[in-house]
Amino acid sequence: MSMSNMLSRYRSPGKVPSAPEIGAAQAGQPRSATNDALEMRVKERTAELETQIIERHRAEERLRELTTRILQLQDEERRRIARDLHDSAGQYLAAIQMNLVALEQPTSTLTAWQAKRISDCQEMVNRCTSEIRTLSYLLHPPLLDDMGLASAIRSYAEGFAERSSIRVELDIPNDFGRLPIEIETALFRVVQQSLANIHRHSGSCVAKISLSQDAEQVTAVIADEGCGIAPEILKQFDTGGRLRGVGIAGMRERIKAMKGRFDIRSDPEGTTIEVSLPVTQCAEGDEQATPSAPARHMILS
Repeated sequence: MSMSNMLSRYRSPGKVPSAPEIGAAQAGQPRSATNDALEMRVKERTAELETQIIERHRAEERLRELTTRILQLQDEERRRIARDLHDSAGQYLAAIQMNLVALEQPTSTLTAWQAKRISDCQEMVNRCTSEIRTLSYLLHPPLLDDMGLASAIRSYAEGFAERSSIRVELDIPNDFGRLPIEIETALFRVVQQSLANIHRHSGSCVAKISLSQDAEQVTAVIADEGCGIAPEILKQFDTGGRLRGVGIAGMRERIKAMKGRFDIRSDPEGTTIEVSLPVTQCAEGDEQATPSAPARHMILS
């Protein structure tokens, strides 16, 4: 209220404004200016926070893209190393084995000591060949490219059961269709890493793997009956925090970058990992994205 308005209000005879009323009117103008300044500061700070949030989202998206690219390069390098091991080292070992067999012919004049050394060499070559074959398969199973996800998981689970003595129960449809190679690779890596975690950390004597597929998404579920994940680690995962190691974090980032869903449920009776990826990007009419038929249950031990 201005001073003139205050005085005109009290022009009636015998009534004069008091000192407190005049002081309140004079104090109103600075208070209004202060409020305007505060509002302006709040708006500026809000704009700054909005800018920071946008920049953070952009940085997270760039990080997600970078993570996806790194994983793609890692898969390509694994495929190349697996092929080189099979085509070079594997062939050299096969040639050495053939030469050792030739030396053992009945017509050769070998002492007992020499024959024993040749036999030892053959055994070592066989072991090296087996190790290289296993390493090549772990890096990149050829069935993944040739036959698809279902065949690759069946074969890998069989080898895993033999190496780890952990029983593997498979629940995969008989006619599980082919998917885009990036989806098949991502899901196979999740299964591979999950089985490795079960073997190293869970103490479970059984691993369960199921695959299902419809027109919109494909889902993989890997479960065990072990000791479960520590609550603090699980809480860190649920809040999106950083995790030690690259196992769970790598799986989560790979699936998240592909617009998929990655869930972990764990308690003292076991852990379940459920992963879903959209398959709507498949071309229309592509038989690789057909719904699954009833599953065939297999137990490998």
